Amino acid sequence: MIRRILITFSFTLLFYKVYPQITSDSSYVRTETLDEVTVIGYDTEQKLLETPVAVSVLPSQEIRAYDETSLVPAMNTLPGVRMEQRAPGSYRIAIRGSALRAPFGVRNVKVYWNDIPFTDPSGSTAFNLLDISNFGTLEVIKGPAGSVYGAGTGGVVNIRSLPTKSEGSLVELGTIVGSFGLRRYTASVEQFSAKSRWAIRYAHQQAEGYRDHTALKRDMLELRGEFDISEQNTFSASFLYSDLFYEIPGGLTLEQFQENPRQARPGNQFVMGSEDANASIDQEYVLIGLTNEYRWNEKLKNQTTIYGNFSSFENPFNFDYKRDSRQGGGGRTRFYYDHALGAVEARYTVGAEFQTATNVARNFGNRMGQPDTLNFDDELRTRQAIFFAKADFTLPKGFFITAGLSRNWLNYDINRLVDVALNSSYQVERSFDPVWIPHLGMTKQLNSQLAIRGDVSLGFSPPTIEEVRTNEGSINLDLEPERGINYELGLRGLILNNRIQLDASAFYFQLSETIVQRESERGTVLFTNTGSTNQTGLELAATWFVIQNPQQTISSLEIQSAYTRHDFTFDSYQKEDEDFSGNQLTGVAPHIWVTTLRLQTRPGFYANISYNFTDEIPLNDANTVYADAYHLVQAKMGYRTALNSNWQLEIFAGADNLLNQTYSLGNDINAFGGRYYQPAPTRNYYAGFKIGRKN
Repeated sequence: MIRRILITFSFTLLFYKVYPQITSDSSYVRTETLDEVTVIGYDTEQKLLETPVAVSVLPSQEIRAYDETSLVPAMNTLPGVRMEQRAPGSYRIAIRGSALRAPFGVRNVKVYWNDIPFTDPSGSTAFNLLDISNFGTLEVIKGPAGSVYGAGTGGVVNIRSLPTKSEGSLVELGTIVGSFGLRRYTASVEQFSAKSRWAIRYAHQQAEGYRDHTALKRDMLELRGEFDISEQNTFSASFLYSDLFYEIPGGLTLEQFQENPRQARPGNQFVMGSEDANASIDQEYVLIGLTNEYRWNEKLKNQTTIYGNFSSFENPFNFDYKRDSRQGGGGRTRFYYDHALGAVEARYTVGAEFQTATNVARNFGNRMGQPDTLNFDDELRTRQAIFFAKADFTLPKGFFITAGLSRNWLNYDINRLVDVALNSSYQVERSFDPVWIPHLGMTKQLNSQLAIRGDVSLGFSPPTIEEVRTNEGSINLDLEPERGINYELGLRGLILNNRIQLDASAFYFQLSETIVQRESERGTVLFTNTGSTNQTGLELAATWFVIQNPQQTISSLEIQSAYTRHDFTFDSYQKEDEDFSGNQLTGVAPHIWVTTLRLQTRPGFYANISYNFTDEIPLNDANTVYADAYHLVQAKMGYRTALNSNWQLEIFAGADNLLNQTYSLGNDINAFGGRYYQPAPTRNYYAGFKIGRKN
């Protein structure tokens, strides 16, 4: 009955993300109009209504509307975006199906944190190093954005850790406890004044996990500051330390999944089970970034970021043991020039980004969770560079045009110092031909709150270093970059006296040299190029502002929904004697519908209830195995109150998977031996509080 009511309710409206700014006093609510909301977009802060690309925004309030232990529920409210969790601490992000080539981690999606390239130069991102405390606001560009951000056909995630805020200070402590041994403790100090904004945040999170061998422990420390040196000069600094450990339970066959979804992957005569092998990841990471913005005059400014990072990485797995020491650095610079010619306003941008990384990677045998004899010892060097130029024009009669072009370089240098199997050492290098990536977009504003848009963009995504050099030591220099072109139309705005906010996108993306994955008998993930894919999509979203009156007892009631329709198929895909042409793209759900109800009251009570329907997902290229569709309901309720003029208290409780579905939130696609399934937790609960002093 509950499921029937929720499904009927979901199909009543299509609802989109809003951008409410709600102070700690829950009796006050203000909703920004689209003409006021600004986004980073294609590296130019502009009004959302003028932006010609598909971009979705998650403000701080929506990120923290769930259990605050994971970004997964909030990200999955965005149309066209699917974030998966194969185990606590193991994430994948698919933007329009971009996770096809990602057995683990985040690939083919470029991530920036406080203007710092968080994605390494080869295209992989350790997204699990970030805690939810590191997110102030988040933007997702969907589709190729290479004309400004370089390689990648999936999209871009831009993260800012400091929310926009007026003057004042805040000291806050918080804790969350929950099912399966969940414990979370946070502490933060924030100071905002006219000329400086800084924050110190610490978070500790641990859990035993739903499945056997899924323990997680993460400690995170962040320091972030922004300082106005003068009227012309602004300086900012970011420091991030993350110490992450999580166990890897491994995929299950359907029979094992149905028999006992909580078990870890068992062993057999060829491979150890996950528990015996101590399959896990232990990573320590440090990132330091500095940004300077200098404005010579009202027309010309420069923004430059430099950064450096270091990490140690240890990964015992079912058949080997990997140790890496990684260090990298780079920078990004942009010059902006604003110019007006009669009624036409223009902004010209030229810039460059350079990244380099060095990995010392050793692979050992695994003897009951301990490193055994050395298999190979590699030194890996990656260098990547982008040069880009862009022009944005504001024309009469509500027209906005953007045109961009970039030139991209990538080089891998693999120096194998020891190869025990071959009893030799050697060096190989792979440089990818420089590529031009153009983009053209246009927006026509129909009125002050409604606009249509269209854009055409090319995408280029070379294989990552993990795809060229796999865990078991093979080196595949024959992999070619993916190349694609995306055509898109969209509508964005407010209608019905600004009561409903809409965003709709229709696109066609054609990708050639598509990189797909398969598993060897040992469980090693290998990669190959296929012919091409056709990806047609429709993404619809809207918000209905049912109540927006801070004077009423119910001061805010919003109903949001997002619908994703992805018709993605292999256009040309021949593998040995099998022809997969015309099959559905592996790992992509054809239909996803998410509806969320958010309630705020003047006395301080609030509620957030979300329903997620995800269609069945093909798990192999042959389309002979599918993960079942599922219906996921999550809820969070709480109460905020002022203890006095300075001290504030918030208490809350929530539940996940209220319908107690048996499902897999992250699947292993094309898994050898049918080990496709990574079961997600059954119904579970949490509760917590925050107490803070605000001046």
